[in-house]
Amino acid sequence: MSYAKTVVVNVDSTTGEISLRWRDGSELHGLTSNVTLTDGRLLTSDAYTGHRVISGTHEITIEHTKLGLPTLVQRVYIPAGKPWVEIQAELDSSTTSVATNRFVAVRVQGEGAFQLVHEDALRVLHVPYDNDMWFRFNAVALQQPDQHITSNEVTTIYDNASRRGFVFGSLTHDVWKTSLTVQAENGSLKDLEVFGGLQGQLGERSDTHDFVAHGVVSGKKVLSPRVMVGEFSDWRSGMEAYGKRNAELHPPLAWAGPRPLGWNSWAAYADKINRQRYIASAKFVHDKLSPEGFSRKVVYINFDAFWSSLDGVALEDAMATVKSMKSSDGTVFEPGIYWTPFAAWTGDLDALVEGTDGKYRYRDILLKGPDGAFLPAVDGGKPIDPTAPGTRLRTQFYIDTLAKMGFKYLKLDFLSHGALEGVHADPAIQTGTEAYNLGMQDVVKANAGRMFLSLSIAPLFPSGYGHARRLSCDTKGHISGKDQSTEYMLNALTYAWWTDESLYIIDPDHIPLGTKADEGARNLVEAQSRLLSTIISGGMILDSTRLADDPDGQAMALQVYNNHALMKVADEGKVFRPVEGDTGDAAAKIFARQSAHGYYVAVFNYDDKEKHTIQVNLDRIDPQFKGSVARDVASGASAPMSGSNIAVDLAPSESRLIEVSGSSEGMRNESRARTTK
Repeated sequence: MSYAKTVVVNVDSTTGEISLRWRDGSELHGLTSNVTLTDGRLLTSDAYTGHRVISGTHEITIEHTKLGLPTLVQRVYIPAGKPWVEIQAELDSSTTSVATNRFVAVRVQGEGAFQLVHEDALRVLHVPYDNDMWFRFNAVALQQPDQHITSNEVTTIYDNASRRGFVFGSLTHDVWKTSLTVQAENGSLKDLEVFGGLQGQLGERSDTHDFVAHGVVSGKKVLSPRVMVGEFSDWRSGMEAYGKRNAELHPPLAWAGPRPLGWNSWAAYADKINRQRYIASAKFVHDKLSPEGFSRKVVYINFDAFWSSLDGVALEDAMATVKSMKSSDGTVFEPGIYWTPFAAWTGDLDALVEGTDGKYRYRDILLKGPDGAFLPAVDGGKPIDPTAPGTRLRTQFYIDTLAKMGFKYLKLDFLSHGALEGVHADPAIQTGTEAYNLGMQDVVKANAGRMFLSLSIAPLFPSGYGHARRLSCDTKGHISGKDQSTEYMLNALTYAWWTDESLYIIDPDHIPLGTKADEGARNLVEAQSRLLSTIISGGMILDSTRLADDPDGQAMALQVYNNHALMKVADEGKVFRPVEGDTGDAAAKIFARQSAHGYYVAVFNYDDKEKHTIQVNLDRIDPQFKGSVARDVASGASAPMSGSNIAVDLAPSESRLIEVSGSSEGMRNESRARTTK
């Protein structure tokens, strides 16, 4: 038995099973590990005959032994004063190599195994593997007779009413794609597994887009993922603690400057971008928007896809024109560009690979399956093997060329292609995650800090290879709709706000205004809501309006970006938390964070046809907070309060940012409480 301040760990010396008990009464019983070998044998820790327990101050090791079997070792790490433990399993064979592509680090199953006091239906959070294909986060309520929920890398199981919940999540991202499965019956948890390996479903629209099974990991010692198992009085604090723990083990890529602000070409012009439109858009930002406050001392003007339609002279001229722009307040303008390191778009497989001096053709760098055939395209792009020698030379060539040309911002797209399972050129690489790590390490090394790196269509993990990452897939200007909408993007913020700064700067995607831009905001109210969605996501702002030639879009941009009070909040670069987590696969309507005087509260009406009144209960934001004055940040007008409640009347598509001023002991202690409760 080993004690920490908040969790007690017990190991049954007869079965080797682990039990956890938290000081508030929550418990998990019968934790085991298991591994499925490639020869079909299932080795599970509680089926071994010998269980040797070695206790230390902050670590317990359990060695499971049985004649004729490799040793299965579990290590339970107990961080001092934290409400979680970390569990990792190891298969140790001293004589022969072992091989597996499914290693369960944590399994909890059976009647009474999960004990969590709750007032409402428990929810299990589904976290998408990456931000492709408009997959949504989903907080699934456990209410049906037979439910099977999956997640990727992390999940939280919680009661939204009390907010109490468990967090299970991977902390190592060097080898495995970590999967989670949860089974429930009539609202009760029955079985949970956290394991390295795929969930079984394959195909382009599966969670990971893989066409072949997870790579086999082999050796005399094979490690499972290291998994956090925690219980928190507020599941949101638990997710933040999980993000921070990942940051300790895998530091985010440091960025010293302010969060980027500027313009991007994609929704505005897509494949119709050219030198004239790029320069004219930059000129509008410089002449009209920047003097009104659309500036953070650096403004980025970014080419997206199809910049390759410009010849070298036009590209150099466009870039040089932007770099020559200056503002009277010292603001400088910097060009940005776009590239896809691991996705090929050419139909000519005999085309020479750039930067390889004619040594390699594209057929030499494409990823293959076990049958030797090239893997199918995903999103229309052919997967490139990050470990192929030609790929590594190509990465160095492109990154170095773009940086030397003077670009300061680089959007890296379709990165999940580099994490696909397959047969890699480097025989030391056994899994897609290993390949992705190698490929992104090449990117970061080649960049050497010269360009801001924003990752798009990228796995949530491994992190540490981009300054920013798209919060979701392509988001445009409409308030609602299944794909590309503000509500879709805010579904991701509702359940992934905790990634900000711990993993990356959140990139909430660009803001297209006016009906001529692709899915651009159709009116001023809808446009203002799209801006507010980016502000509460941490304030990274890239416009994508047809600023070169759309008078209506230009006029809307001047009206949207000239509110200094809102832009000041954006400049603070702080993400908002969801107030409620009971939205299923939809977005929360209310988000909040502390302000200098109390709390900012952002409220959204996602209905583009009907007005709604949203009730804000300040006790759900901070029960110790005593708000006395509420005001609309954009207009400065007062907002009526009734005790701890604010009724916010919103027109169709409208949103509002309210600051509530007052005092709270809880405000001063909140940051500490998030990770210690």
